[in-house]
Amino acid sequence: MDFYNRIAENAHLLNKGDNEILSFCIRNNQTLSKMKVQEVADTLYTSPATVVRFCKKLGFSGFSEFKAGIKAELSQGSPDTPVKNHSIDFLKDVQKTIQLISDETAGRVLEMIDQCRRVEFYAAGSSRTVAAEFVKRLQIIGKPAFWYDDSSLMNISARQVTDNDLVIVISVSGETSLVLAAANMAKSRGASIVSITDLGSNSLSDMADENIYVNSTYFIKADIKIRSRVHLLLVCEYLFFRYLEEYGNCES
Repeated sequence: MDFYNRIAENAHLLNKGDNEILSFCIRNNQTLSKMKVQEVADTLYTSPATVVRFCKKLGFSGFSEFKAGIKAELSQGSPDTPVKNHSIDFLKDVQKTIQLISDETAGRVLEMIDQCRRVEFYAAGSSRTVAAEFVKRLQIIGKPAFWYDDSSLMNISARQVTDNDLVIVISVSGETSLVLAAANMAKSRGASIVSITDLGSNSLSDMADENIYVNSTYFIKADIKIRSRVHLLLVCEYLFFRYLEEYGNCES
């Protein structure tokens, strides 16, 4: 089974520590093949048994098979290393994002959208266009939904949500401070949190109730990190059309 398919099918089994192991292995995929399980464990201040259990949660027999799988999938480029074939890399990211979509996770998120009183979206930068599009679609079919890209408005929203509300936070890095602050405030108020982030451990996915992942590689031009948001839009479009099928009572 493909590496990304394994992640999609078993992501719900991973805890915070497992996600940290996954993130480390993805970032260091080019040197991982030379590392022993004890080295990975020591680097992450955990035990070899924990690393092996993580590998087995993803459907691998052990650390050796996991290393072989990640090498076959990721050895052509590291997410933390700028790439030269930007157009090819973009298409690969789209394919990997599709593989990362978990039917089980998507089903739970769709149920949360259907059952909640209203959906609040928090996003910043170029991710806000993705949030705005998703909100517009939900509003068209009558689901109360709103999006915010300003820290003050996010905080106002976060202070008013209840345990009947759902907050969907979009951040590729999962480390955008203003959306993190609002998400944590909303969570303290009892709202359910869904994160849409890049694959791996990050502050946002660690605190969210449900996580949806994309694969997004960047390149640098004039000292500016450039990263596509099409992967985010792809996932949100998929969620919307599945929502229509399962809860929208729409006619073909």
